[in-house]
Amino acid sequence: MRIVIADNLVRSTLSPERQFSGIPSNVGAREVARLMGRGREYGDGPIPRLLRGIASDSGGTGLILLREEAPGGPDGDGPGDTLAEWVEPVAPVAESVPVVSCPPGRIAWRELIEAIAGVAGVPQADVESGTADLDLLVVGCHTDTRVLAISTYLCSVLGFERVAVCPHLVGSATSEAHYAALRHNLPMTGVQVLLDLAEAARWVGLDPEAAGLDEGRSCEIGPPDEYDRMSEEARRIVQLVCMHWSRAHLRPLSGGFSGSYLYVAKGWKGDAATEPMVVKIDNFSQMRRELDGYHQVKDFFGKHVPTFGYPVREGEMLGVGMELAAMKGAPRTLQEDFEDADSEAGLERFRGRLEKALDLLAEKLYGNTLGRTGVSPYRAFGLQAEQQLVWLRQNGELILDYIEETGARADPVDLDQLVNVVRVIARNPDSLESEVCLQHGDLNFANVICDEGDNVWFIDWTHAGQHPLELDFAKLENDVKFVMSKDFDPEDLPRLRALEEYLLTHQRPDPYALPDTIKFAKWDLRFRKIVDAVRLIRDCAFSLKADPDEWVVYRVALLRYAMHTLSFDARRGRGECDATQLMYALYSCDAIALDLVQDDFNLRIRAERPPSYPPRQRISIDESPWVLDCEEYDPPYFVAPSVLAAGRDVDPAGWADPEDPDEELLAQRPARFRDDRGRPLNPRGRTGIAGRGLLGLWGANASVMAVVLRTSEVTGDLEVLLGTREEGARVELPQGFLLLDEDPQEGLARVLRTDTGWEPDAPADLVSEGYAYDARQTDHAWVEVRAFVVDAEEGGAPDVLEPGGDFDELSWWPLDGSTMTRMLAGQAAATQAALDHARAEGWLDEETFERLASRAG
Repeated sequence: MRIVIADNLVRSTLSPERQFSGIPSNVGAREVARLMGRGREYGDGPIPRLLRGIASDSGGTGLILLREEAPGGPDGDGPGDTLAEWVEPVAPVAESVPVVSCPPGRIAWRELIEAIAGVAGVPQADVESGTADLDLLVVGCHTDTRVLAISTYLCSVLGFERVAVCPHLVGSATSEAHYAALRHNLPMTGVQVLLDLAEAARWVGLDPEAAGLDEGRSCEIGPPDEYDRMSEEARRIVQLVCMHWSRAHLRPLSGGFSGSYLYVAKGWKGDAATEPMVVKIDNFSQMRRELDGYHQVKDFFGKHVPTFGYPVREGEMLGVGMELAAMKGAPRTLQEDFEDADSEAGLERFRGRLEKALDLLAEKLYGNTLGRTGVSPYRAFGLQAEQQLVWLRQNGELILDYIEETGARADPVDLDQLVNVVRVIARNPDSLESEVCLQHGDLNFANVICDEGDNVWFIDWTHAGQHPLELDFAKLENDVKFVMSKDFDPEDLPRLRALEEYLLTHQRPDPYALPDTIKFAKWDLRFRKIVDAVRLIRDCAFSLKADPDEWVVYRVALLRYAMHTLSFDARRGRGECDATQLMYALYSCDAIALDLVQDDFNLRIRAERPPSYPPRQRISIDESPWVLDCEEYDPPYFVAPSVLAAGRDVDPAGWADPEDPDEELLAQRPARFRDDRGRPLNPRGRTGIAGRGLLGLWGANASVMAVVLRTSEVTGDLEVLLGTREEGARVELPQGFLLLDEDPQEGLARVLRTDTGWEPDAPADLVSEGYAYDARQTDHAWVEVRAFVVDAEEGGAPDVLEPGGDFDELSWWPLDGSTMTRMLAGQAAATQAALDHARAEGWLDEETFERLASRAG
């Protein structure tokens, strides 16, 4: 059985008469003409034709009319009683079909259910349960309110599986609301949107041609080969996004990943061309992240980010149309400008657009959100994981094989040495004061769109967030050198290596003062494009830094992206880099790693220290082990006055060891190494400071750490409880030292009670224990941590926790990479151990664990 439910086809809504045009419920002259017919043709629009077709249909299509009565009712007094009268083309039909009258501003659901049951000839219970075999089409006004409410109720509440609307048969007072409901609200609730008027006619069993319903068609999408290349889900999304056009032409934009679609869509209404828009389609989770990122930056960028339409979901895909303001001519990406710059004029155009894009980023985003905090560069860019070294070796071996196959003359790269050097530098957990700000997070030249008027827009904000300043700039430089420079042959490799060595030894390359070793870059446009782009990128990056000469973080970021590029292998179907580009990236990895290992940042051992400490004596990594002689080692000796005052030789109730411990006390402090006085020595080697510093005990100072986890009610993912201090951006787990002879479980309960105001109901599970890096460590005192995982739900945690101790705020943070990189290295490791424990104990299934583990990094 097929039923059409027509709502609010009354004079106050659809009459073209002047006395009704000022009423708020009237959809307006344009919509009245579109739905009912224009001028003298009023009454011959798609809705009257549909109703006439149903009236003359012998196939048994049912019709129900709903109308919202005027405030005074149909028989009320005063001039308002005519507002609920049917428009003239509908009045004859209304005499012979069920009519449901609704109170003002409401829908009479009970009466509607009774009417559907009566027309369908089925028990009312079958309608209420959605089990009646019905095809339902909702038409009328308004799309974003009453039509949306009726169709959603039929589909989501009553449970009917075949409920549809058609853009040609519904209307609203504002086109924005009309299209938002059709593209976003209705599809998200399971209501089918029939874009073709003929399809709507067939839905209710009518012959489209006989009923005169074959004129309104969906947008024609081309070119055919591009349209055919898309998945069914993507085609449907494009149809919905472009439904306001009669014809659309899609031009793919460069960049993107497999499974995603990125187009510039040029549109027409009839024969008239419209302003183009960008259409992007990707899987739901990726697009949701992009929308979140867009909302983070839109207030900063204004017209320089696209205006997003309502997202359209189909299956597991989500798409969105993005309008670019004031576009002049055909839009292009900066990647296209770079790749097509084969003349001086083309290079000048690219340089100008790149410089404008960088200036906008620096002014509106980076400089506008800039702050300074401690940055541990190797951890911030994810280089500390052993898996990175596995990939480095595997990719490097493949690339060397590729080059050998070409027979080209190429300088060798010692992979064993490269892997060992990266292992040494990447395990440096030290941090330094550096800039962080709101970043794009995955900026490449395909994400920068320019038009012929050199207007600039930035797209794809999937990875937007607080990151080190250098992140986006290093990504741009990496793409210039290895991804977009596709005109090089294996014979160019010696010159590419010479160019890279120059770029890594000159923080600000000068295209007009190049040394003789790379003089070829003066006349070879392929090389000069790289030099010019790198100069502009670095000039912008270092202009934002408080110390413009500090570029350790920048070089670490370059190493991260160069190592990532090694897997961007066209031969394995994983990217667009050929053998020459990959070898160029491998040269870069080798040069950067050897440069960084000699940098002062990697020649100091645990240079971090509290402000009260004297400067640490600097020693090389090779000189740190106690088993090696180091004749020049003569560190300053320091014990804080507060530690001396708390010594049990001064105060019997003190928490610190005496400054001059006896042999019996020292014997109680286990240690692998001891000095000539029997005092324990740091198991990780020389630290540059002797004594105990701010730590109370000789040797290991035991502490406990709580990894408190819960499942988010919103996302269903794990969250971790973290505290922040007013003066810093770092997030921390609850942690504290054990008292003398205190049981670890008792100490954990005390720490949580102090830091959060809550004490768990049950014992916690130990997930890791051992040495932990701490900026307070010295040659004679260090920190060892027992980390426990606490299930907040099992432990009876209240909804609101009160920060205490050193914490000014407490919050639940998502267990992902951005959270982990804001934590101290030891705390991040403990959190990962807690995640492993949650899997082992069955808190998480394997799929959820793998997803969280990949997010946590």
